[in-house]
Amino acid sequence: MIVAGAGLSGLSAAFELAKLGYRVTVIEGRSRIGGRVFTLKEPFRDNQYVEIGGELVGSGYKRLLGYADEFGIPYETFEEEFETGGALTSLQDGVGTTVFMKGTLYPIGSVLDPHPYGLQRSEGNVLPPTLLSRYLRVLAREVSEKPESLVEFDRYSLAELLRARGVSDAAIKLINISGHFNSIETVSAGGVLFEVQRRSSAGNGAKRISGGNFEIPKALAQNSKKLGVRFVFNARVEKIKHSANSVHVTFTDKLGRVRNLVADRLVCTIPFSVLRGIKFSPPLPEAKMRAINELSYVRVTKTYMQGSRFEWDRRNIGSSIWTDTPLERIFSMSGIRGDRRGIFGAWTEGEGAALPESMSGLRRRLWTKKEFEKILPFMKGQIERTFTKSWTRDEFAKGAGAHFLKGQFTELQKDIKTPVGAIHFAGEHTAEFAPGMEGALESAGRVVKEIAG
Repeated sequence: MIVAGAGLSGLSAAFELAKLGYRVTVIEGRSRIGGRVFTLKEPFRDNQYVEIGGELVGSGYKRLLGYADEFGIPYETFEEEFETGGALTSLQDGVGTTVFMKGTLYPIGSVLDPHPYGLQRSEGNVLPPTLLSRYLRVLAREVSEKPESLVEFDRYSLAELLRARGVSDAAIKLINISGHFNSIETVSAGGVLFEVQRRSSAGNGAKRISGGNFEIPKALAQNSKKLGVRFVFNARVEKIKHSANSVHVTFTDKLGRVRNLVADRLVCTIPFSVLRGIKFSPPLPEAKMRAINELSYVRVTKTYMQGSRFEWDRRNIGSSIWTDTPLERIFSMSGIRGDRRGIFGAWTEGEGAALPESMSGLRRRLWTKKEFEKILPFMKGQIERTFTKSWTRDEFAKGAGAHFLKGQFTELQKDIKTPVGAIHFAGEHTAEFAPGMEGALESAGRVVKEIAG
């Protein structure tokens, strides 16, 4: 048995198959396990860290928390609640959020009247992510009452559907800032509502894994090795030759040498954004190849800055800042009021990620710090250490989570998870019922059932 990819889904599949007595080899393009689950502790001080991928652990993440219990990994409950149907990516949906618009910093609880962008009170009395959340709740209720309406909504982009529901163009442009899609004008409304359905299973509370979320993949790998699972790192897959009963995987190692592995089954967890560059022999069925070649991945670039929390706390900035600047969203990622230091993260997503992801790492860190200080001049000179990560430019990810463009939910979703002969497909992009890390584990469980029956 070969498992391609040592992210959360691949590690779970390898561990569960090994428990059933299968001989498993995991091949991974990186030099590490975890994939997009990455707890970053260096270069930060005071034992602070951030999750640069796989941030949220919902109270409904039964599979992930089940592994924590199985491996004796402690976790605790966040005091805050997060909105599963709102902005889709953040812990906060406008609660405890400062606003920066048109060069002005508005404290938590400010009434934007008149609104800097001329929005009417019904649209302007809440942040754009909260406005989106309101509409998505209504639409999600419609879908729950009439599930087939997802197909109807797939005919529209999210922008088109919001316009049809009376949302102004000015509000739509603001909603597009740091949405978990590349463009509100192209993302499928049905696909967004499908994601809302998945995220509703995450629960309304959040958990924190002690030591960071990476403790879960680390424990999976350690316990897999005890069961005889073999790991091969720096394995760049070039070609997959397959039949109904066997697979032949060709890859290059870190020295550029061509190597081969043969097995009766392959669990492929490689994101479609990367898989489309791998040759299949014979070619996969047309519908499967279309899903692989056309599924979109959200562009995400993040930069983290550690420094003094004093002025941030003294001025009651709160948990985050929603901005109309190129930095889009700024979060307080680590540390609490009263701590000497904190880590602040600037996230850009979708179209907004184009500018920072075009920069080198050093230039991006310097640019982010400069823009951060423009928004918060009192933080000038307070930042000590920085780190940046563009998932778009990561050669083994080429983006964050998958999402559907208009029409793709109907056309592609049904073919994403289907096995082809001896090849089984897993990863968060193949999950139907759960989001994020829990979706990755859901997909692993499905594949184990496909193989073991």
